[in-house]
Formats: sequence, C-alpha cells, structure tokens
Amino acid sequence: MSRAIRMLAAATVVGGLALSGLMTAGAASASIHGSGTHGVGSWSFGPHTGSPAVGRITAATTSNRDFAGYLTGVTAGSATSSAASFTVPKLSCTTANRFIAPQVGVTANQSKTFSAAGVSIGCTKGKAVYFPFLVANGAEADYTVHFSAGDVINLSASVTTSGFTVQVTDVTKNVSVTNTITGAGASANAAWIGNNAWVTSAGLLDGVPNFAKLTFSNCLIDGTALQSGNPQKYQRVNRSGVVQITTGGFWPGGTAFTTHYQHI
Repeated sequence: MSRAIRMLAAATVVGGLALSGLMTAGAASASIHGSGTHGVGSWSFGPHTGSPAVGRITAATTSNRDFAGYLTGVTAGSATSSAASFTVPKLSCTTANRFIAPQVGVTANQSKTFSAAGVSIGCTKGKAVYFPFLVANGAEADYTVHFSAGDVINLSASVTTSGFTVQVTDVTKNVSVTNTITGAGASANAAWIGNNAWVTSAGLLDGVPNFAKLTFSNCLIDGTALQSGNPQKYQRVNRSGVVQITTGGFWPGGTAFTTHYQHI
C-alpha cells in the first residue's frame, strides 16, 4: 500500500486504497508497468492530504507533493464525468527514472473510491515510455499498448449510481482502451484534471521528467467547462518546497490550461 495514495483531504481523501490490483476487463493484455524495475508500481492520485477540502476553494494556488492541475467538487450523488485531451510530450531522458501521469478522474462514496483514465509518461533506463492506464472503482489496469510523442490523447471517466466507465483513446493511432462496470455504481463527490505523481514499487515518488509543457484542452466536467465549477488550482512541489510543476490559468472559454515543468 503506497503512502502517496492517502490523498484528497476531507471531502476528497482516499485512505488506504492500493492501486496494484490488476483488472483485465476490456483489455486483451494488461500488466503492471511500474517505473524502475517495472515491477508493481502505481500512480499517486489527486492532491496530497495537506490540501484544502473541496468546498473551501481559495484563490491562491495550493502546493502539494503529488498533483498539478485542477480539482472541483460536484453535487453529491450526481452522474459525474471528467474529460480532457492532451498531446503526448517528447522527453529527453537520462538514466534516472522519472514519471508523471496526466489524467482525469472522479472520486465517489465520500472519496472512499475513485475512477480515472490517464497515460503514464516518463523515462526508464534512459528511454521514454508512454502507456495508458485505467482505474474503475479503485482497481487499476496498466496496458501494454505503447503511445508515442506527438500522439493526441482523449481521456474520460464517468461515475453514476449504476456504473463506472473509463477510457483512454489515442486519436493519432486510432487505439482505445476502455473498462465499464455496470450494476451497483457510486455517489460522486469530486472530479479532477491534471498531472499526478508516479509511485515506485518501493513506495517513493518518482521525480518529474522534463516534459517542457503539457496542455490539457477540451476540459469538461459533466459536459461543462472546467472553469465554470470554480475549481481549486494546485502545483506540485518536492519535499523541500521547490516547485516541480506549475499550473497556468484558464484559456478563454475555460476549457484549457497548461502545466509547466520546473524541476525534477
């Protein structure tokens, strides 16, 4: 169980959820691709526990160890979707292992569970790697499909009281991975779009690869511009407080923003 999975304070805490469980539904082939040894690793999701609760939105940017992007509360129990697009950045890798996980997600049942769709982007053994992952109701599957720098990616995650649907689509390669669970669903309470951290099999946060900038576009919560939900803005910092990823303001229309690399 990773330390960094204890995220999203108060209305957004997911305490003790390990993300190493594999879920092969909807995938011809699924395997864990944690950084470093490529053993069981996991991504950290959402702002760290030092962040304010959803509902106490502040104008100031909140710093945390794990997340750079925007988080917004939603009407409890509503059918909630989070969606965005981005272009996979080109990385110049050293031998150090460094990863980020751009994604969209929804927390539910008072943040006792969550669903998300994203792409692991990073460097391992001197090579850039890009692969999709899905989390449906707290269970994660990392896929052996490989994306490339320059690929356009669409992300979506939906939580209703009757089920969960998460999807990553590489528009450039015309490849999609999807997982849907129907039946008993969950009661959504928050949604987010942004870059999350990746956690090694030893439970440590990987550093940030130099991705220059990564722009999230078509950012919608329940089909409405992300900005309209008055979301909280987060930037990622290291343990010394040095800023690793900054988050820009919204572009006109409120459906796009850019995150910028600052430090490993």
